[in-house]
Amino acid sequence: MHERVRRGDETRTGVVDSFIFRNDESGFAIARMSSVDGLQQWVAKGPLWGIEAGETVALSGAEQDDARWGRQFVVQTARPVLPVGPAAIRRYLASAKMTGIGPRMAERLVDHFGAETLDVIRQSPERLREVPGIGRRKQEELTAAMGRRQVQEEAQLFLYDLGVGTAMARRIWQRYGDDSVRKVRADPYRLARDVDGVGFRTADQMAAHLGFAPTAPERLQAGIVFALDQLARQGHTAPTEDEVHDVASRLLDCGQALLRAAANGLIDAGRIVREVVPGSHDVSGDGEPAQLAHLGLIGLVTAERRLAADLRRLAATVVDDVPAEAVAGRLELAEAALGFAVEGTQRSAIGAALRRALLVVTGGPGTGKTTIVQGVLAALGSDAPEVALAAPTGRAAHRLAEATGREAKTLHRLLEFDPRTMGFSRGADNPLDAALVIVDECSMLDTRLAAALCAAIRPGGRLLLVGDVDQLPSVGPGAVLDDLIRSRICAVARLDRIYRQAEASSIVVQAHAVRNGQVPEGSTTETGDFFVIVRHSPEEALATVLEIVLRRLPRRYGLDPAHDIQVLAPMHRGSLGTEALNEALRATLNPDGDQVGSGLRIGDKVIQGRNNYDLEVFNGDIGRIVGKVVEGAVPVRFGERTVSYPISSLDDLQTAYAITVHKAQGSEYPAVVVPLHDQHYAMLQRNLLYTAMTRGRRIVVIVGEPRAIARAVRNDAPLVRRTLLGHRLRGELPEPPTSTPEPA
Repeated sequence: MHERVRRGDETRTGVVDSFIFRNDESGFAIARMSSVDGLQQWVAKGPLWGIEAGETVALSGAEQDDARWGRQFVVQTARPVLPVGPAAIRRYLASAKMTGIGPRMAERLVDHFGAETLDVIRQSPERLREVPGIGRRKQEELTAAMGRRQVQEEAQLFLYDLGVGTAMARRIWQRYGDDSVRKVRADPYRLARDVDGVGFRTADQMAAHLGFAPTAPERLQAGIVFALDQLARQGHTAPTEDEVHDVASRLLDCGQALLRAAANGLIDAGRIVREVVPGSHDVSGDGEPAQLAHLGLIGLVTAERRLAADLRRLAATVVDDVPAEAVAGRLELAEAALGFAVEGTQRSAIGAALRRALLVVTGGPGTGKTTIVQGVLAALGSDAPEVALAAPTGRAAHRLAEATGREAKTLHRLLEFDPRTMGFSRGADNPLDAALVIVDECSMLDTRLAAALCAAIRPGGRLLLVGDVDQLPSVGPGAVLDDLIRSRICAVARLDRIYRQAEASSIVVQAHAVRNGQVPEGSTTETGDFFVIVRHSPEEALATVLEIVLRRLPRRYGLDPAHDIQVLAPMHRGSLGTEALNEALRATLNPDGDQVGSGLRIGDKVIQGRNNYDLEVFNGDIGRIVGKVVEGAVPVRFGERTVSYPISSLDDLQTAYAITVHKAQGSEYPAVVVPLHDQHYAMLQRNLLYTAMTRGRRIVVIVGEPRAIARAVRNDAPLVRRTLLGHRLRGELPEPPTSTPEPA
């Protein structure tokens, strides 16, 4: 659990004596402080952006005991305060922020003007020339330094009065600079577009402080954009207009007419798009048929349009690298390398991969998806054009490399993501060199990433997409693999036969049973690899999960409970959610690790919660904290790579002894333990159970109620993602010319 300081617990005013540590990039610092009268000293830590040694600040926060550093004042906000008295003014003028003054000049100024020094600089700067050695040029330098400082201080105070914390105020200042007050006052809702970490609700609170009316056009438009963003987080790239209005009206408490006018304003401004699929109809409020309109954020719509155009281009491309008469010989090369004869769908899939620019291979575990990739690589022969192997996640890329004996990259590395521009270096203007790109785990491809990938396939190049369409869809918006298969615009090899070597695995057999709507049956002997342990109460289920992870599996199979065993839960909340499971597991696996901030400990197993392009760590990556804080950063080990995490980035990490099934997509673990109970009711779906089971390589154990398992199997109607990709692929929507690729 992350520690939090409640705003307004305590306020203190003091002078910054010196810094123990500071990070200018994040604004986080640890400072030695004194009271204004100099009689008390303390240590303050937290966001101290824009503060220099010698300055007087008003702090809000609370005292806390740190296990290592003792009692500290944990800062929520730090407001600059004009100093009072000659000594404080002298320190203020000598601080690093007042460039061009320095200690000696500060002393001369205060000696001459005393407590009126700051008033003289701000209101009567011509009087500065009363001090010997100060001419017109020096006067202008001092006045400019004070002006710059005053603008920043006024911006800080303005933002603090709107309820903004120090860290967020720093981000706003970095984005707008001297224009911060003007831009925020004119339209606080722009913060939700421009500043990382500011959402609609935060901007809405600021707008209320500034007097914006509930029906202000800026508020209504920001609410619609927020609703579209929330629906995109649920996977939709093109929700219906009624769905958007339903979410927005609950948020904004206003009628349909106002929402429609606000949406029209956004459309005119080019920020959202309204599209109607020809022939689609809904029933209007008066019972009459009406065309079904869809709304979409311009970035997502642009990406989806570009993706459709590139997929259609690939599907229509004629490949003549391997003549039809040479395919049989190439298949013989594949069989020789594999050591067995390929037949049926596998054989036709390898042949299609040699002759088609776009091919999809889909199937469950044990159906030979990896065999097809290996066969294609062998069939291309020693004189084959360059091939690139990739996957959406680092773990999936590592597995692909192990299976093929070739280098495999994450898609972000393959496409050369540039954190400075937040875009990919590879694209239509700088395509990939490879003639064939093979992407595994492509069920994880969301619309934006798929669009970036397809744009980078060189003219005449080929793309082979491999994945299991029955798994959970991508975390990001879109249903790319499913839409592409359903569109029927390209060749699809659907593998449904379990091969002999896979039939020995109960995991594989029972996963296919679940996919086909059958309740899985656990092994009845200790030699099996798939087990179902019935526990009716949440308390019994939790105790059994802990017993299995901490004792049974390590003792029987020699597995490391933290490294080799992954608990997968359907949701975060509840006594069998990831939060409670993490707390219980860590109490045994890492009870005494030193705190490193944000509630984390040295030795903790952690998962990254969002893409961090600067650190090259991505959503879902799992690592371990391996050391203490050194120079404001914590070492975290991800596979073979140790990443130095700034303290300010630690909020991106959560403990990962237990994670959600969604977070496990694209990953595989030696052993998986899955609690399923009625408290997970809302999340019990067939594709969730199927995905969880297929994450285990050696052992899968399900712990819970038979009726919860049965409900998951029966529920084969997960939330349908609203997209228009299928219509675009089939040419059912008129498309405007594609524009410059949007940053990822």
